[in-house]
Amino acid sequence: MTPTETVALTEYVQACCPQQAIGEYTPDAWHDLLGDLSLADCRAATAEVARRQPFVAPAEIRAEVRRIRRDRLEREIVPAPPAEPGRYRAELRTAIGELADGKARNLAIAAPVREDPPPAEFTEARAKLGPALPRNAQELARRQAAESRATREAADRLAGDREPA
Repeated sequence: MTPTETVALTEYVQACCPQQAIGEYTPDAWHDLLGDLSLADCRAATAEVARRQPFVAPAEIRAEVRRIRRDRLEREIVPAPPAEPGRYRAELRTAIGELADGKARNLAIAAPVREDPPPAEFTEARAKLGPALPRNAQELARRQAAESRATREAADRLAGDREPA
């Protein structure tokens, strides 16, 4: 986002939240905090935050932009990598960045993004597969620790049943 776009964003925040104080140097500070994000994503995030509460902070905009980008990535398919191994990593980073930014990629088989809930067959199949893998390392570690604890406790109970009284 350019400094001029940051000024436009702070004016948009002022319009969405009239009681929020926007000073002379607010655009400068907000540019330091949000300058690496796109204006379109920041505006969408501002609108979403302003629907929930009377004031909007840059940290809340950043968190909402992160959610918007994550949702885009979850809905899209990352295109196949190029045949040349040397270009794979650069192409993959570019593709993921463009998808997160909301830019469409040309796919071999394109389909519109579904806004409605998934079909019943998908929901049933998903239920049979069990819970999805966690999205972050902390949640995965918690899940693995809980499974390990449950296994250890079950083994301890079995060992206790086998010991003579």
